[in-house]
Amino acid sequence: MVAEPVEIILLGVDMHFVILGSGAVGGYFGARLADSGQQVTFVARNEQLKCMQAQGLKVESINGDIFLPKVSVTDNLQHIENVDVVFIAVKSFHLTSILTSLTTIVSKNTRFIPLLNGVDAIEKLLASGLNDKQVYGGLAKIISSVKSPGVISHTGAEPHISLGLLASQQADLTEQKTINQIAQCLKCANISVRITTNIDLALWRKFIFVAAWGALASYEQKSIGELRQNKATKDKLSAIVHEYALIANSLKINITNEIVNETLRYLSLLPERSQTSMQRDITQQRCSEFNVLVEYPYQLAKEKNLNTPLLDICFEKLQMRIKQ
Repeated sequence: MVAEPVEIILLGVDMHFVILGSGAVGGYFGARLADSGQQVTFVARNEQLKCMQAQGLKVESINGDIFLPKVSVTDNLQHIENVDVVFIAVKSFHLTSILTSLTTIVSKNTRFIPLLNGVDAIEKLLASGLNDKQVYGGLAKIISSVKSPGVISHTGAEPHISLGLLASQQADLTEQKTINQIAQCLKCANISVRITTNIDLALWRKFIFVAAWGALASYEQKSIGELRQNKATKDKLSAIVHEYALIANSLKINITNEIVNETLRYLSLLPERSQTSMQRDITQQRCSEFNVLVEYPYQLAKEKNLNTPLLDICFEKLQMRIKQ
């Protein structure tokens, strides 16, 4: 059963957003929020931090450009106060290293929302010591990249954020009000947003889209257009999406044939040159989300004795390439 969105009622709301990770995802959504008048503090590192401090933040987008000549940006969470929402938009492989620092900005009103590509971020946040009142489910959909330090390029897909309460929060009227206020802020910033009643399903729907595509594209070293042009690789793309759906269903996440077909339809509509961030990172021999997007589902498949031949090949070949 597909999770139904919850109606969002627009009211005037002011909140303080912290964008933890100001790259392709965090930079885009943070810029939209800041441009709409919300208080936004960006957390960045290295060249991204230096350029944002000196020149602000620029977004080049198919939905309209933004230039923020001055932004609030830091690399030190201890200097940030009165935080309502922390959007965690670091790469998945950085999550563990920043968990202990999150406690420096926690108040009873602070809510943490991961916008990562994996499906286990909530579990990691709760294991770090945050309680289940402080963490909401979240996911982002966008095709974007850091064009250069301080410049975000959005080239495909309608940027979207899904939010969801955890099972333990569903009946809490205070949490319902708070998540609705967050959604209002996003909608007022012209960001597509919905509140889902089944965040686990929403996370896995995104996961089979990003991870299956990323695994095959990284292995084949092809853009989505190149995968679609050749019947053999197009068939592989369909097969690996089905394999990821099989893994999800083994965990009692109800990925139906309708969802699989919808995923394949989305892949068929992407711009020809589209690549996943994992694919770009592996190609450029940088740290990648291989462990989260490929190794994690591979291990699940082995534990469940599932038949996932394409995932097996992608895991083995990519692991060898990364180790070289």
